[in-house]
Amino acid sequence: MRTTWLKSLAYKNNRNHRTKRLSLRSFAAFLLIQTLAAALVAGRYLAFLPAWPQDWLGQAFIPLATFAQMALLSLVVGAAALPVLLLPKRWAQAVLALMAALALAALWVDTLVFAQYRFHISAVMLELLLAGQVIEFSPRMWLTVGGALLGLWALQWLLLALLDRLRGRMPTLHGFFSGSVKAFAAVFVCSLLLSHFMHIWAAAHAYQSVTQLKRYLPLFYPATSNSTMRKLGWIDEQALERQRLLTAQQSRASDLRYPRQPLQTSPVAQPPNILFLVIDSWRYDSFNAEVSPHLWRFAQRGMRLEQHLSSGNATRTGIFGLFYSLPGTYWHSVLDNRASPVLLDRLQALDYDMGIFASAQLRNPEFDQTVFSNIEHLRVESPGKTTVQRDLAITREWLEWFKQRNNPEQPFFSFLFYDSPHNYELPPDYPAVFQPMLKEVNYLERQPSTDPLPWFNRYRTSVHFVDSLAAQILQALEDSGKLENTLVLITGDHGEEFNDNGLNYWGHNSNFSYPQVHVPMALVGVGIDNVDGNGYSPWGDKLTSHADIVPTLMRNYLGVHNPLEDYATGLDLLAAPQSRPWLLSAGYSQYALVTPENIVEIGALGQYTHVDRRYRPLKAAPPWAHVQQAMEQLRWFQASNPPAAGTP
Repeated sequence: MRTTWLKSLAYKNNRNHRTKRLSLRSFAAFLLIQTLAAALVAGRYLAFLPAWPQDWLGQAFIPLATFAQMALLSLVVGAAALPVLLLPKRWAQAVLALMAALALAALWVDTLVFAQYRFHISAVMLELLLAGQVIEFSPRMWLTVGGALLGLWALQWLLLALLDRLRGRMPTLHGFFSGSVKAFAAVFVCSLLLSHFMHIWAAAHAYQSVTQLKRYLPLFYPATSNSTMRKLGWIDEQALERQRLLTAQQSRASDLRYPRQPLQTSPVAQPPNILFLVIDSWRYDSFNAEVSPHLWRFAQRGMRLEQHLSSGNATRTGIFGLFYSLPGTYWHSVLDNRASPVLLDRLQALDYDMGIFASAQLRNPEFDQTVFSNIEHLRVESPGKTTVQRDLAITREWLEWFKQRNNPEQPFFSFLFYDSPHNYELPPDYPAVFQPMLKEVNYLERQPSTDPLPWFNRYRTSVHFVDSLAAQILQALEDSGKLENTLVLITGDHGEEFNDNGLNYWGHNSNFSYPQVHVPMALVGVGIDNVDGNGYSPWGDKLTSHADIVPTLMRNYLGVHNPLEDYATGLDLLAAPQSRPWLLSAGYSQYALVTPENIVEIGALGQYTHVDRRYRPLKAAPPWAHVQQAMEQLRWFQASNPPAAGTP
């Protein structure tokens, strides 16, 4: 039946001068040109390979797979467009041109996203994008995108009209296009089969110069057949075992065991108030007397941690590690179980008054179903159309909540999460503290050659603005006399990069370099000794992590006596400082071992990249002993994998 329909379509499209429909030959030639254009656009992905393969197999695989993948995507779009050929010619040209323009525009936008964040647009990322969790589009950006799309639509329409005219007036040239379509079909089939056969062999040998390309091409799912290769004896079991160990095994919902043992607690005579003051996208070098003067001055009363790394390069994993002391690879297991963090469970058992004030909404990421799943009457969003308005709102509402609490003697836990630096926003009348400063944020302008200083100055001015809001919180706390029995934690969920290493990384979510994971951390108040009043740093240059906060609070303030490994992967920051050669940090689909000198970034399928602090590839093998320790930590809270006592 399908063959009859296609024959009918071909017949209707080959009635020469009498036809009012677009010919199949013109459509095929148009599809060929779209494939070539897509392959050229896809070349932008390859510019971000950590290093071009030095072996012939990798060098051959990359162009073959790139062409085959772009041709395959073009054919999928073409197949979806076939019914359009039944429309009258002008309508068909308009609709086909629009579909082609949208497809090429989507590919181009994906290359822009990948260039800055090193991930492709997916359903999850699109949801975050539309929710303003990645970037917020200004009106100018929407106009730019809309204008470019209209221009591309017009060009595609013109191309279709030209091809149709060539068919009637220049049959020789049109015949050349028809012959090219046949050659294209042959090259496509050969490239597709050859690239997939090459990947089958590479997957069976964990051959990274080939398998690394999977991350770079959109919707690229190359074939594997390890079972068949094993039967034939064409497999490298040792290499595959090492790759398997690198894979972050996600716990099944039924396999999560958190905490590992019930909490052993004792009464707390005078529970302290606890305030988490967190700033989105706050990188370490913006915590100083110039950029954040009020917070910096306040931090001198307590303990600063100079080499503090976030548990993630994104909000989801950064906040998750701060409250759970678990690697971000446990996110989905915790979400499936609606497992509340033991920290908040203990606070509620001690009858803390809970005040959660987040500028960004708490539904995406799903903090309302994870971190704050047991908080009654949770405030999931803040009033205001902009991040500035919402930051002002949470400041105002926290001050009102703090003043009007029903029982002022009841201990409180409060989480204040400011968002303006995430999008470099500030009030229109806020002074330009740092110059030269970007006047308007347009993420489409960020390129390798873009001067980062105006961007960085706008970001620092945004931090300065949030610092002025935080000052009101700290002043109210001090004026109330509650500061003496309050612990204030000051930090960021993750950092923010401004092409620091010259690799066109901007923002966060994209790598685990220090600009993206090195964040401020200060503890001020009850239980924090400070002899000289200059913000002492007992840990010196030793690494600390967001994962250390839960065990510090549970052991020193909340009367919990379990061994730390029962509920946390971190250390007690008020105990004797310990040296650690590495820390774990996670993203949405990858994680990394971060050390002071280098980084081992590991993908969800076990592929890895070993780079220095500036994200340049290292030829030396990763420190496999440290990797093995990290793998053990990633399985600590799976019921089938009990942790060894004293594991770092």
